[in-house]
Amino acid sequence: MKKTFPKVLVIDALLCTLFTCIVSGLLYVLVLNISILDPFSRAFEDFEFTDLYFSKNFYSKQADPEIIVVNVGQADRFAIAQALQKINPFKPKAIGVDLIFKERKADFPDEQLRLALAETQNLVHAVYLEDGSLKESHPFFELDSEQGGFINFNLDGKSRVVREFSGVLKEASVTRPSFAGKLAVEAGYLNESALKQHYDTEIPIRYSGGSASFLTLTIEEVIAREDLQVLTDAVVLLGYAGTPTGNPYDIEDRHFTPLNPNFTGRSVPDTFGVYIHATILQNLKTGKGFYKAPKALSLGIAVLFCFLAILAGMRIHKKSDVVFDLSIKILQLLIPVLLLYLALILMDRGIYIAVLPAVVLVILGLECIDFYAYLQGYIWKKYRWKSYLLD
Repeated sequence: MKKTFPKVLVIDALLCTLFTCIVSGLLYVLVLNISILDPFSRAFEDFEFTDLYFSKNFYSKQADPEIIVVNVGQADRFAIAQALQKINPFKPKAIGVDLIFKERKADFPDEQLRLALAETQNLVHAVYLEDGSLKESHPFFELDSEQGGFINFNLDGKSRVVREFSGVLKEASVTRPSFAGKLAVEAGYLNESALKQHYDTEIPIRYSGGSASFLTLTIEEVIAREDLQVLTDAVVLLGYAGTPTGNPYDIEDRHFTPLNPNFTGRSVPDTFGVYIHATILQNLKTGKGFYKAPKALSLGIAVLFCFLAILAGMRIHKKSDVVFDLSIKILQLLIPVLLLYLALILMDRGIYIAVLPAVVLVILGLECIDFYAYLQGYIWKKYRWKSYLLD
């Protein structure tokens, strides 16, 4: 073993790994703090290699007949009131209204909507958090604040892509449930204490197929149909899903998700908010979400792979500079592919690990071997010590 990995090689590989981490840290700070590089910073925030798992259909699609979406389209408040009155008699487990009625409009439709909301059992209504304040429906509608759930995605504002969710948001002494979280509690999928205890941090969303996973009815269908037994014991979400339903050119309340087939250079949002809420609810219902590996573990794995790549690169560098130049290009291609493959396998087993840090460190680490050798050669002129690359 000593013959294969001399101690001096291991020390050089460790020092080069440290050098790579310092360089990558400086580049990261540079990208974040120079305004001209903002597009690059934004691109990194919006990109994850693991998006391939969803965008390229490696995941298993699962339909859920117990979560039903009603597309309100451009319906007025009177039509929404009619729909709620039609839904109530069929006793769904819970009804979520992914709409905020900010101001008063016509008296009669508003009065009908207020009455319909008051009569709705297990109702969860939407609230929106903006600049530290709570945006909710007009007081006229007399909605119980305890039955509200926030509809925000990406609360930290770091990415446009909806990959994660929080079941609750803790603000000082107040704990606010998310819209899907409150629905899960009302439907009996989990209790409130479990929601607060296990879903108080960002958790990756396990998408199951977007709109294709849920039965979608238009509000006109709900009002016109007499038999709505399909709603019995289901959770019904009223929200906007395009005009007409699923219109690919309608971007109102539409968001970027990992389901987007254009996993780089996204230009058109792909999933309506109501389907994201439905997917989060499905995750809470089944308990089959992702376990997200801690950042420290992801960074530790990144540093380990960087060290191993540098170790192999230095062995090749010692034997031949010509072979080294060719070999590192091959390693820079093969190791990221291997890392991505392992990440996809782990995701299929419910474990989510960020591989981008490992990919970046491996590629940069192999490039840094030459720079490390030059730096070491410069210092070696004044302070001589044993070096695998220079001896």
